[in-house]
Amino acid sequence: MNAPGELAHTAVPDPVCGPDEIVLRTEAVSICSTDVSYFRGHITPEAWPIVPGHEYVGRVVDVGRRLAGDVRTGERIAYWGQTDFDGMAEYRLLRPLFAGRPDIETAWYTERNFYDAAQAAVVAVPADVPTDLASVVEPLTSVLRSVLLNPCRPGDVCVVLGCGPSALLAVQVLNAYLGAGSVTVLDRSDPRLATALAHGASSAFNTDSQAAELEAFVREHHDQYADYVFDALPHIDSAETTTGKDIRELAMGLLRPGGTYVIFGATSVPQRISTWLILAKGLQLRSTPFDVRLFPMSRSAHVMNVALRMLRTGLVDARPLITDRVALSDAGDVQRVFLDYGAGPSMKTSMLAPEVLRQCREGRLETIGLPISPDRATAGNGRPNGAAGSRTPLDRRS
Repeated sequence: MNAPGELAHTAVPDPVCGPDEIVLRTEAVSICSTDVSYFRGHITPEAWPIVPGHEYVGRVVDVGRRLAGDVRTGERIAYWGQTDFDGMAEYRLLRPLFAGRPDIETAWYTERNFYDAAQAAVVAVPADVPTDLASVVEPLTSVLRSVLLNPCRPGDVCVVLGCGPSALLAVQVLNAYLGAGSVTVLDRSDPRLATALAHGASSAFNTDSQAAELEAFVREHHDQYADYVFDALPHIDSAETTTGKDIRELAMGLLRPGGTYVIFGATSVPQRISTWLILAKGLQLRSTPFDVRLFPMSRSAHVMNVALRMLRTGLVDARPLITDRVALSDAGDVQRVFLDYGAGPSMKTSMLAPEVLRQCREGRLETIGLPISPDRATAGNGRPNGAAGSRTPLDRRS
């Protein structure tokens, strides 16, 4: 991505593995609203160009000597953190941080107002998790970081703003994991509202076609309907909020005095918010920081393990989130994915390595991933992991 709105299929050098790094061959990357925010100019990186993509699954092809006991070639890895970038490349470099290894975490100042870790929280993905669905571990980790630090109470009446992928994950977590009494969802898309209702939401309002009904609902309950709001909206254009009450003001109107308002979606574009409702009702605005001084990356690694267990056990259903699949190598399809993001009922598009896309279409994705080419498959000592010219067997360790 050379600038907002400019995508190009180009070549970059293969990464060189350092002693505390691993090299991954990309198997799947799902598009995130953060990627689209860079594309639409709602978030600006420190420098252009960027290689977008971070909702990621890749297979280890090289392991640095300091990590030889932590990870093996052939394992599939998902990660959270280190960077928003570099996932949409054939290979990517990562400094992994597994749960239980806080001693290796280091931090740096990002010039984006927070300290970040030099490492990424990682988890090894078992063979029974399909590759395209495994990319959901990253956004589910983000949702869990938010709600575990800022939870609703069992029995709380909850409201979720938006019915996009993160919001749908939040609905399931609030309902099935934290014991919400009910979850009401607000969105502009009827198909997305229907998906949320099918996966844990108890009621729904379309903020376009039912705006009058929603305002009447707020008045009817005299500002004391809900205990908890989860705001999963990344960006609202100012043109949408020039008249009347916007969705955030309506949601604050639904909260009881002292209610909790959790901010999850991120944008660098200034957003409208009602300071009057915050003051009048004593609302508690909460968020989970990116800053690792408050939420260390080692803790996020533990959250990743929880996210993976939720997906494997079916407590959270990732299937409705992946509504399209394209080849990562198809520049035209990738461009279309960015241009059409958020349109209609679609959720996430999984961009797959061509071999993995073929396996997915053949129904073999649960147990088969990418083979490791001999020139990239190396053990921690740098020697080839197998005879020259042979295909390295895949590692099936969970």
